[in-house]
Amino acid sequence: MLTLGLAVVLVACIYGVFRLSTSNTPYRVGWPGVWRLACVIAALRLTALWLGSAGLRRADWLQVPGYLLLMFDLPEIYLVKGVRNAPDRWVVLSSLILAVTSLAWAAAFFWVWNRLRAKAEAQQ
Repeated sequence: MLTLGLAVVLVACIYGVFRLSTSNTPYRVGWPGVWRLACVIAALRLTALWLGSAGLRRADWLQVPGYLLLMFDLPEIYLVKGVRNAPDRWVVLSSLILAVTSLAWAAAFFWVWNRLRAKAEAQQ
């Protein structure tokens, strides 16, 4: 099931990259902008994942902030819930998935931003 989920995410990312590369809008942000935003998104989400995981390993009040930090990583961390009983493996696999899907999130944000900007320009 995990392999199927990863395959679906990979196909969706490839299709999104294809659609973004073939669109020819005058306000399109290039790949350097997408990569920069993807790196920022990945850094924030991976930091939240590792700090949240460290918080959940403690037996005091730091479990609450740890749990809340892990909420930033939804829905992708549900893909690796099968290895949740091995915390180190879970964090590594979740990090891999979050790093890959951060590119998809960045591309989606720029796609929406370009659509909204083009619609605003058309109304003027």
